[in-house]
Amino acid sequence: MAKNLSNLLQKGNITPKERYLLIIQNDIERATTGKEHLTKGDIEVLQNWQAKTNNEVREWNKYNEGWKLSGRAGIDAEFVYAETKAEHYRKNILTTELASYPVYRERLNALQALKKIKVVDIKEAIEITNKQREQKLRNGVSFNYAVYKLALETLKDDYRQDLKKLYDSVEDDNECLDNEEIIANLFNGKDELTKEAKEKLAELVAERGYNKHTKEYQLFMYFAGIPIMEIAKKWAKEKGIKPSTKDYEWLDKIKEILEQYARDNQTTPQEIIKATCLKWLDEGLLIKDYTPIFNSKQKNAFSGDTKHQHDELFKEWLKAKNKARETLKTLADKGELKITTDETGQDRTLTGESVYSFKGDIKYFKKWSKWADEYTTGAGLIYADNDKEHTGDNLDRELLIAEKDKDGKPSIVSLFGRSIEKIEGQFNQHFFTETEKDGETYLEFKSDNIEEVFKTTRQSLIDGYAKLLAFQDIHKKLSKIYEIDLNFLIAPRIEQVCEFIDLHNTYLDNALKDALGFGLGIGLYKKPLKTSENFYIEREKIAPDINIMEDYGKKFYEIFSDEYNY
Repeated sequence: MAKNLSNLLQKGNITPKERYLLIIQNDIERATTGKEHLTKGDIEVLQNWQAKTNNEVREWNKYNEGWKLSGRAGIDAEFVYAETKAEHYRKNILTTELASYPVYRERLNALQALKKIKVVDIKEAIEITNKQREQKLRNGVSFNYAVYKLALETLKDDYRQDLKKLYDSVEDDNECLDNEEIIANLFNGKDELTKEAKEKLAELVAERGYNKHTKEYQLFMYFAGIPIMEIAKKWAKEKGIKPSTKDYEWLDKIKEILEQYARDNQTTPQEIIKATCLKWLDEGLLIKDYTPIFNSKQKNAFSGDTKHQHDELFKEWLKAKNKARETLKTLADKGELKITTDETGQDRTLTGESVYSFKGDIKYFKKWSKWADEYTTGAGLIYADNDKEHTGDNLDRELLIAEKDKDGKPSIVSLFGRSIEKIEGQFNQHFFTETEKDGETYLEFKSDNIEEVFKTTRQSLIDGYAKLLAFQDIHKKLSKIYEIDLNFLIAPRIEQVCEFIDLHNTYLDNALKDALGFGLGIGLYKKPLKTSENFYIEREKIAPDINIMEDYGKKFYEIFSDEYNY
């Protein structure tokens, strides 16, 4: 207790306020802990008290009236909570569908991919396959990539295994080693990069993160051994942004922060990464941090130590690459291969016909020739389709050889057609749909009525939370007056509504981001969804309801005057 009751009673000058507060504090203690500091005799002494003056009566009545009004405020807060909870559960039928939308969308994407399978008869299948083969031969083989593949093929096995430890995709992806070579060339035999070389490298690193197809910036990319994510983290640290303990959460968080900062400052993520990379190059990037392999005496790698030092490995790789280049040039001089050059004089190509007819023992050429003979789905090549040629977004699709109807679709007796029709009939979202607009995909409501229900219930969470915050503020002021923490009366209700709001945002977030991925890895990519307006609830921006604050504030002020900090 705030004061010792026995001492107060012995003095005989205990005030009406002190008497009332002792009773209230004892009641609160019993309600929150199950224990009491007053005996029944103490309570009787405090309650069976006769006021001697009108001032004592007024003082007792003031705190008694204030307590009654606080009880009414508590009841009102309970009603607000009950209404908010009811509205939350009324919205459940909508949010349940929203929560399952990623699964629905993933399966719908898979169904759409099945529907994109091209229905052909056997004659069309042969014609399309031949068309694709002809196009592959016309496209030929990049001279530089052929050099890369031949260098790998002829490299001593222990060096090749070392490269695989450094870069697990080295068999097919030439970019990492090419970028390492770019860095080595920029150093040009010197111990440090020149100012111009740093500018060039920083620009290349920054551009590496930009995906031209999705027009998004991706922080998980690397330029040679330089992780763009670490550059982003360095930028965030310099801005006073603390990292998350979970890497996958930090990746999403910092990407969002980086993009928002770029918008606010009329710049781009590329420019931010470039500037940060440039600063880091001045501070020791590639010297103290992330040493390029041409200058590294280390043997460590992601999948175990290499047998040879990185600098030795790089030298052997360059030797193999130079030898492979000379080999291909020699074969071209002999007429066994044919090289063409584009109008710029920079891009050289081995003709497909010469690679296909090559009789020598180059494994990559044999593999390529076999690939040229096979029909390849998703290769982005030109193929015949009703006497029209398609490129770009219309990738080469899988072919279904089946009997067709007059519209070119699987006939009604087709097992494929009937199965697709039956599966499609099971996909029926009641409340949401997708629309394409200006190259973006939007999640929209199927009707104005559904949208109105969603908005109304969403607003009810916002309004309910604001009202409970107002009651919390009232309880804080009353806690000072009655000298006991009354927050326990309102805190659980606020916490529960916070959970309702967080759940609302989580379901919406998962639906828009499509956390389960796109198209089951079958090449049908869809961007994350957008909404035409912001349906998230930004809880931190919600202020206490001013009407409740003023209404109860006036009433409590009439009782307590300046003691209630209105």
